[in-house]
Order: sequence, then structure tokens, then C-alpha cells
Amino acid sequence: MKKLFRRKSFKYFAVTIVAVCVIAIVCFFCYPFLSSGVNILTNGLSQVSAEVSENLNRSSYDELLEENKKLSEENARLREQAADYYDLQEENERLWKFYDIKKENPTYTYIPSTVIRRDSNDDFYSFTIDAGTSLGISLNDPVITENGLVGIVSECDASSSKVKTILSPEIKVGAVDSKTKDIGVISGSSRYCDDNLTMLTKISSENKIAEGDIIKTSGVGGLFPADIIVGQVKEFSYDDYDASKFTVIEPYEDIRKVSSVLVITDFSTKGQVSLEKSDHAFDIKKNKKETAVSEKPTEKPTAETTDKPTDVPTYE
Repeated sequence: MKKLFRRKSFKYFAVTIVAVCVIAIVCFFCYPFLSSGVNILTNGLSQVSAEVSENLNRSSYDELLEENKKLSEENARLREQAADYYDLQEENERLWKFYDIKKENPTYTYIPSTVIRRDSNDDFYSFTIDAGTSLGISLNDPVITENGLVGIVSECDASSSKVKTILSPEIKVGAVDSKTKDIGVISGSSRYCDDNLTMLTKISSENKIAEGDIIKTSGVGGLFPADIIVGQVKEFSYDDYDASKFTVIEPYEDIRKVSSVLVITDFSTKGQVSLEKSDHAFDIKKNKKETAVSEKPTEKPTAETTDKPTDVPTYE
């Protein structure tokens, strides 16, 4: 038995048992204090952690708001740049088209302008442009696009002008069939205006106009330059009142939706009345008169006329 107590293994075992018992006793009596300490430490760490987390969250939220604001401003700037780009592109294309018109008609003086308002009370699609007398525009100036005739300036002030279109019956434009040379007058009608159509009236009953023919301005009267395209012949019809024949013209420009135009303020034949047709008519009448006079037989003197004495005054 004594040998057992003397062994080193027994001694280690005994020390271990004693140590465990001591620790158990200490823990039994000191647990409330240790638990409170642990709780205090844990609560403190939790509070610090919560404050740090809240600060981090607030910082992250503010940063996100600021980043979102910057992105929104950047998107708005990019959208504005895109809009400006498309506006510039459209303006560039428009100016190139107008340049082509100027190149084809070097004697014309143009004022480019933009439609800024449409008259809702006008059934014939009149509109207002952003150019007026300060730029040289005056009453009755022709208004065109790259596709053809649109109308005429009916009112103007320093900064704007009102345009009546060829869809209106108030507009009268001398026109000619580019193929047959038949002449007539362009004038609008409430019957056709909503379909972007106008009419060629006052045409001869013996005209040779056909569907698809191109109609241009004649230049007679000096109000419009000659050879401005109006449109093409769509069909024939008859007036309801006097049964006169006219042609329905489809303009190459959709006048109801036009957004930019050119105002012709000057051209080489402005104000000059074309006398070609009237001179031709006068020559025909003159030739007929001369022919009639030349063909009239001359009266031969008779014996009565030759032997008849001249009247001699008598005196009582």
C-alpha cells in the first residue's frame, strides 16, 4: 500500500484531484461576481459595437445618398448633352438641305426659321415662325421647305411672322404643269385640307394634265418665283357649284407637320409681272386684226361716185 502512495503517478493524480476541487469551490462561491463582470463586459462591448455599427451605417447611408445624387446629376447632364446632340444633328441636316436649295437658286435671298406656334383656330394649318421684319421678312414673302412651297407670310412683326398655307382658300398661286404647260391657280379647300391636299383650279377645259404630273409655280404676277415645286396631280374632280373641272394636288411637304421653313425675302423676278402670255395674246389679236383688214376688199369707185359733183355751198 505504501508503495502505491509513493508512486509518481499517484502523486500527479492526487494533485489533479485537489486542483479540480479547489477550482470547483472557487467557482461555486465566486460565480455571481464573475457572471456580473462578464455581463458588464459583454454589455459594454455590445454598446460600443452598436454605436460603431450605427456610425458606419449612417456614414454608408450618407455616402450612398451623395453617390446617388452625383449619379442623378450626371445622368441629367448626359441626357441634356444627348438632346443637344440630336438638336444639332437635326439643325445640321436642315441647314445642309437649305444650302442645297441656295445652291440651286443663287438669286434667292433666304431667312431660315422655325415654327414656334400653330393657330388652333385655323382649319388650314397656319403657323407662326420665329423670324420677322428685323431680319428682312415682309408681307407676302413666299415660304418653302426643301420639299416645295408651303405658303406665304400673311402677318409679321419685328420678331415673328404668321404664315398662311397653300391648304387655305385665301391663298392664290399661279401654277403650271411642268409637263404639259397647262396653267392654273393653286388654292386650298376645307374639303381637302385635313388630308394635306390642295387644288389646281382655273384650268382649261382642253387641258392635257394627267395624274402624277408635277405642278410648279408659274412666276406670273411676280409674287412667287417660278419653278418652285408645289406637288403632284392626285386626281380630277368637279366643282359642286359651277361644275368646273379642277385637279387635286398632293404637296410633297406635309404642311400639317412642318417644323422648319425658309422665307424667300428676295429673288430676281420679284414684283415683275410676266407679260409673256399677255404679249402673246396681244400678238394673236393684232395678227387677226391685220389679217382681217388685209382681207377686206377695197371698194371700186362707181360712175355715180365719180360723176357726182362735189357739194358746193349755195347762197340764197
